[in-house]
Amino acid sequence: MTAAQLSDKGRAVRRLPVTTDLDGSEIEIVVNELRGSEPGPTLAIVSALHGSEWLAPIANIDLLSHVDLDTLHGTLLVVPVANPIAFASGTRNIRDESDSPDLNRSFGGKQAWLADQMARVLSEQVLAEADAVIDFHCGPWGAAMDVVGCPSDYSDTELNDRALGLARAFGRPFIRRVPMVSEFPGPKSMIGYAGEKLGVPAIVAEVGGVGFDAEVESAWKQMLIDGVLGVMVHLGMLDWAQIETTAEFVGAAHRVNPTRGGMVEPVLGAERLMKPVEEGELLGRVWSPYSFAVIEELRSPVSGVLGMVPTAHPARPGDWAYLVFERSSWAG
Repeated sequence: MTAAQLSDKGRAVRRLPVTTDLDGSEIEIVVNELRGSEPGPTLAIVSALHGSEWLAPIANIDLLSHVDLDTLHGTLLVVPVANPIAFASGTRNIRDESDSPDLNRSFGGKQAWLADQMARVLSEQVLAEADAVIDFHCGPWGAAMDVVGCPSDYSDTELNDRALGLARAFGRPFIRRVPMVSEFPGPKSMIGYAGEKLGVPAIVAEVGGVGFDAEVESAWKQMLIDGVLGVMVHLGMLDWAQIETTAEFVGAAHRVNPTRGGMVEPVLGAERLMKPVEEGELLGRVWSPYSFAVIEELRSPVSGVLGMVPTAHPARPGDWAYLVFERSSWAG
């Protein structure tokens, strides 16, 4: 896209065609492009790779209004809904019969599966244009997080340092710096692929969730906006004073999800997010909506930091509830 094609003094909406669905509708990925009056780097913000994580697309509305193109150096590419198929069904993944229903495990895929095709469009027309990437991953309905992740195992060690710089600039109190390429979420995740295949440092902002009090959710949305603005200052896209922040590092994550279906009753809720917990501490309960009996207790398997909390909700076996992060020995 040329500067002449940009509307509203540097603001444009790009519609990237992916394919045609069975019902004849066009599947496309929408990119909001904000090009500043001064040259500079390109930052890509990608939301809703998982369709059930819809807090971030809402936060993008306010984010776009915070950017003054007259003082912006470079370009901001905002993808509010990276997975329109899963977003339309309100599900984490695409509901199909493919081998790759999870878009965030499909980057580099060479098949014709929907996720593979969307990942190729995102890779070639968004990530490849970027100098840095922020992947928004909020909790699905009924769960929330507050941590920024950056890979420690890009094969290019300079990229690891650059990703850590982005994570620090995001400004949240906790950073999870672990092997995200070789382990989880893996080399076919967006942040894994961006760094290893495209040489673009990427971080994942796992902040907030949906299904909570409106005031709490509003605060999480502001955290996402403030984090992006902090990264933009770090990259030299905004001539603002950089705010020095300190962060604690966390490591391995332990999922504490119900093994039996029922109603999740949190004992520790949003007020305890990213606060210390002790091994064996009661986090929540699962009770039967039929007999009303408690059928499972959810307890912390280790001492650490409470990385995900739920609100009261019905859950099937294995559904999201809690995460506990171990405190990291890494202190660089």
